[in-house]
Amino acid sequence: MATIMAVAAVIFAFMAMPSEGAVTPSRLGVYVGPGKTDAVNNFRTWLGRSQVDATDYLDPSENTQWNQYATKYWGDWKKAGANRQFVLGLPLLPKGGNFAAGLAGQYDSQFRGLADLMIKNGLGNSVIRLGYEGNNKTIGPWQGTDDPAAYRAMFRRAVTLMRARTGAAFQFDYNMAVGPSGKVTSFETLYPGDSYVDIVGLNIYDVWWGNPGATPAQRWNHTLTRPMGVNAFKAFAAAHNKPMSYPEWGLYRKGDVYAGGGDSPYFIDRMAELVKDSKYQAYFNFDWGGGTLDEFPNGKAQYKLRFGG
Repeated sequence: MATIMAVAAVIFAFMAMPSEGAVTPSRLGVYVGPGKTDAVNNFRTWLGRSQVDATDYLDPSENTQWNQYATKYWGDWKKAGANRQFVLGLPLLPKGGNFAAGLAGQYDSQFRGLADLMIKNGLGNSVIRLGYEGNNKTIGPWQGTDDPAAYRAMFRRAVTLMRARTGAAFQFDYNMAVGPSGKVTSFETLYPGDSYVDIVGLNIYDVWWGNPGATPAQRWNHTLTRPMGVNAFKAFAAAHNKPMSYPEWGLYRKGDVYAGGGDSPYFIDRMAELVKDSKYQAYFNFDWGGGTLDEFPNGKAQYKLRFGG
């Protein structure tokens, strides 16, 4: 009897283990560069998972050649495998645009045109990170730190335009960065209203501006507790009854003003725990200044341990 019970316990333990992904039931994604469908597939193979979503960025400019190519590339990628999701980072204004022109309707056709391209190519149910990092003053012309009311109004306008297209089933993610800036003092400042938002997201990198000597634990505690940090974000999501996402997160190399933590398995572990109750999350594995996983061998090994199949 003791032997039978021991064998049963082992069988039960194996049944309870997740089939892939050590700790999180949320959808896992990655950004590896514009239109890089093969690189997403290679990342999935390296990670040993069947499910890895793709993230990319497009400008809303109407019928530009790149938008046509990119939506075709990602549409074909999505159709080529089961259980694939596309997540789009979409500026709230086109390059060189401004809120006055946007709210006057001058860019309406651009948002309609991009929505139609996505629907045409099988991406009509994508997650759209509209106006991402509006609390980042340097993100682009759509930053909302100077005019929060205009940001909110333009967000509502773009959502309304894109949802109205035939075949649209987009999910809109209200996606901020960590920390206040300018007139944006909380997650409420730029929030357009519950009826325009399906998901709320937070981008997190292992940085603490001006504090290069901070330990990994100190850096993480700062990310949790600072204004517009993780704790405030989770309270905001709960108050609005919205699922959470972490659409961009990653390690960051040492040596510049961002004061990144470098090769930090500790940060990987903390993020692996944090994303457990998120709807989706994606590692930003493209070098915009902070480095990629290949630059951080210890962090890369820990990432595969915590998220691999």
